[in-house]
Amino acid sequence: MAHEKSGMTNVSSSSIASAGLSGERAATAETRSSSPAKPRTLLFVTNTGEYGGAEKHLLDLIRRLIGPGAKISILCLQEDLYTGHLSCDQAAQIKFICYGRELQSFWEWYRVFRDLRPDVVVFVRAWLWCYRWHAPVAAWLAGIPRRISIAHLPPPVLLELRGGWFRRGLARVRRTLQLLALRVSANAQNAVVCVSDAIRGALIRDYGFPASKTITIPNGISLHEFDQRENRGLAVRERLGLGPQEFVLVCVARLSEQKRIDVLLLSMAKLLEAGVECKCIILGDGPLREDLLRQAASLKLTRHVFFEGFQEDVQSYLQAASAFVLTSDREGGPIATLEAMACGLPCVVTDVGWNAELVTNRVHGFVVARGSADEVAAAVSYLAQHPHERLGMSKMSRARIREGFDIEDRMANLKDVILGCALP
Repeated sequence: MAHEKSGMTNVSSSSIASAGLSGERAATAETRSSSPAKPRTLLFVTNTGEYGGAEKHLLDLIRRLIGPGAKISILCLQEDLYTGHLSCDQAAQIKFICYGRELQSFWEWYRVFRDLRPDVVVFVRAWLWCYRWHAPVAAWLAGIPRRISIAHLPPPVLLELRGGWFRRGLARVRRTLQLLALRVSANAQNAVVCVSDAIRGALIRDYGFPASKTITIPNGISLHEFDQRENRGLAVRERLGLGPQEFVLVCVARLSEQKRIDVLLLSMAKLLEAGVECKCIILGDGPLREDLLRQAASLKLTRHVFFEGFQEDVQSYLQAASAFVLTSDREGGPIATLEAMACGLPCVVTDVGWNAELVTNRVHGFVVARGSADEVAAAVSYLAQHPHERLGMSKMSRARIREGFDIEDRMANLKDVILGCALP
């Protein structure tokens, strides 16, 4: 049985007109905003037990939607991960609906949408299979006018079919049915928003999503905040016993399998074995924490690697670092990399997801093969031993973010799509 928590939320209709519309459509939006109108009801659906980049992205969006033009609800199929990251005033304006379980059947989804009857439903997809394929179809048949998905991670690679002819044939049929179901699901939506071109390309190429309904709106960050905040990096170094000239890596990632922190620890061991003095701060928590602590101890890294847990504000740690590292096997549009580059850090990232779109090899840092501790160690070693080149990469990283990753522009684009002010 679902339970609900506090208030309702609202969105400014006038923001629609200021979000980049042109000509007659902008004039129409302004006319509508000048007269009283029924607030739009927006329903955001989430299915995750972890607070990460997708959840932060959702709250960044909702904060910009709060206002007199909309009523906002968040349907949490698992637990409410959001209230603790909102101010009391913000949380009071949002209606939370927590089921504590996944909705299995088409009819369960249909009844939920029929009862809530929002004007817009947004499925936040931390991964492709967050929801059953029929959830958007149920929203369509329940009469919800606008149906959107936000895809944060690339879909899994379609593996080669193996085994005997019968097993291959059975697997081929199963795969065909799954792909057909996903295409039906995609066509039941007005738009699928991807946070990187890599995700969009994979959905269109491998999964048959319609190109006309699949668009890219990359993540962004608040450039103003990064320009205005004081540098607190030295205080972090002093607290951790790090000298002002020591080479320090920072990694911001959940301690989960896909982030491959084990590869980072192996690369640290290789660096120390090669005589490269390096320290590493790891920010994040997750199910592999104890395993990674044991691995660090077995590699004799306890004096060189600092597990600082989840941090709401990572900027002081980024300011304390000499470089940023992310050794993930899978990524969508990592906000942590954006924040690191905004702080002027050269980045060592794996060639997955948005990483290679954002970081140009040997310009903003290094792009390395996933799973390769040797390549990570070689890249970090170069940065540690070439301070002049590192300074040049630092300047290029900062300039790259200022090219067009301001969160206000990105969120304005996303709001246009969700509210139906922009195609598709």
